[in-house]
Amino acid sequence: MGRMLVASAIVASVLVMAAPSVRAQGKQVLFEIEEGGKVGFIDASGKVVVPPRFEGARGKFREGFVRVEAKDGWGFVENTGRVIEPRYDANDEFSEGLARVRSRKLWGYIDRSGKEVIAPRFEDSGDFHEGLAKVRLGGKWGFIDKAGKMAVEPAYKDADDFSEGLARVKMDKKWGYVDKGGKLVIEARFSDADDFENGLARVELDGRRAYVNKKGSLVWEQKK
Repeated sequence: MGRMLVASAIVASVLVMAAPSVRAQGKQVLFEIEEGGKVGFIDASGKVVVPPRFEGARGKFREGFVRVEAKDGWGFVENTGRVIEPRYDANDEFSEGLARVRSRKLWGYIDRSGKEVIAPRFEDSGDFHEGLAKVRLGGKWGFIDKAGKMAVEPAYKDADDFSEGLARVKMDKKWGYVDKGGKLVIEARFSDADDFENGLARVELDGRRAYVNKKGSLVWEQKK
């Protein structure tokens, strides 16, 4: 019985000692404030963590970061109070550990440290989903991985994010689906299409709504 009490005490002390480090890794919540026309952030106790010095903030904290604007451009504030200094023409929220940023009209990606891990070279781009992000080069859409390597060559008029292993892509005026290897697994024959969710995607074929499975077979079609 005595050994059990000692063990419980040790476990409890370990949990208490570990708690501050967990909080430092991104559990702190910050709240936006405005003074003198500038935006800053406080913690839950009202303590000023980031003094008001930004022109504005956009959106909510996502993956521990919120977007902020200054005269020099766009940057980020982390919920620890750390700042990735504003220097970009535009930016977007973090997704899967990376955030897209625009410099000189081209898009690239930074990591949580603020390091540019994929240099700006894309005409347009999207957030990372399931390890890949859509990008546009030469007016065509494809997909890159987190190393910046092209996973699906730019060959499509339009594209959307990966969902359940497939992404919808547009060829001419029709939509189909590619896998992460770039294979067109469902031919482009739909006039409209949504992402896959729970194994099915809603599509439009010959003016009628329908649902298609990942093999490309219609499981339901709207009656005329």
